[in-house]
Amino acid sequence: MADKGGLIYKKPEFPADAFEGTSDYYQYFRIPYPQILIEKLFELVKPVQRELLIDLACGPGRLTFPLADKFNRVIAVDRDAGMIRTGMKSAEASNVENIKWFAGDAEDLDIDEGTADLVTVGDAFDRLDQEMILEKSYNWLKPGGCFAIVGMYAIWRGEEKWHSVVNESVQKWSTLSPILSVTEFRNYGHLLEGKNFKDVVSEQFEFLNTHTLDSIIGYLYSTSRCSKKVLGNNADEFEAELRTKLSGINSSGIFEEKVKCGFTLGRKTFS
Repeated sequence: MADKGGLIYKKPEFPADAFEGTSDYYQYFRIPYPQILIEKLFELVKPVQRELLIDLACGPGRLTFPLADKFNRVIAVDRDAGMIRTGMKSAEASNVENIKWFAGDAEDLDIDEGTADLVTVGDAFDRLDQEMILEKSYNWLKPGGCFAIVGMYAIWRGEEKWHSVVNESVQKWSTLSPILSVTEFRNYGHLLEGKNFKDVVSEQFEFLNTHTLDSIIGYLYSTSRCSKKVLGNNADEFEAELRTKLSGINSSGIFEEKVKCGFTLGRKTFS
């Protein structure tokens, strides 16, 4: 990590295959960003033009798709080829034709300077070389263009009784330690300001989400901490045990939670 004037910019410490085999689970079981977040983000961006959106570490398009119809062109990049394949299939099925998908590191993306209206990172800023991404994004943006970091608290940050059961099972069966700063919303305003972004603003939202047993299991399989690859031969036993425990505290199979999410946004100066 780099320390610039007291600001700490992290560099990625995650293997390239951290999300291998998770793309379909990610597509179907990750909680969508609420419409109020998407609308507020676009309201604050106020793009002079709506030419180009760049979505970094895009996954299968969780943030890409809700914003795609607001721009003429979209560039979506993710280091996991499976995520890109899933995103491309979804785009084809939905007749979304303005997205160009690239498998590779966001840090290696080659974009002409001063061409982007908005650059976004959804639930992945901690997995990127933060200093490099902020500097490159500033160069990619047009004057007045914006950079936005979007995030949502992970399921193991919940406060319901069933969340505790999930956490206990994950800690028992996963070979990876919890990383609570990943896939969650944090205020990164000071980091944006340290790279010359102005008009920095942070917004937070909370909404009610309803899970089933299948969606809880699917969500966990979508994560790098509890993927089937990480669980290995224990995946079936992990799933059976968790289903039994969750059914024991709620026989209806319906589990509610309050989900927190938000974004931090900064603007490139006009002059």
